Amino acid sequence: MNKVITAFEDVIRAIVSEQVIDSENRLRAELSGLIDRTLDVAETAAHIGVSEKLIYRMCQEGRIPHERYGALGSRRQVIKFRLSDLEAWRAAQRAANYRMEK
Repeated sequence: MNKVITAFEDVIRAIVSEQVIDSENRLRAELSGLIDRTLDVAETAAHIGVSEKLIYRMCQEGRIPHERYGALGSRRQVIKFRLSDLEAWRAAQRAANYRMEK
């Protein structure tokens, strides 16, 4: 009886292992496109869940990581956000705003 149970457990382990490998590969493929993705102001506002006006204000005040492209001092500069920088900034915001209840 022990041999049957051991064989059954081995089959389950093999199935689970295959499923884990498939899931990891799928997640890596999905995340690889997100890590270096570049967002514009509208996409960033939607991603964070705030208004575009707030995003522009935070950029002006230097409170959010961003990149500007265009002539220096131009009103037509394009503002872009790297998703990896944005997620790191969001993690820092969560940590700064976290308060332990006593």
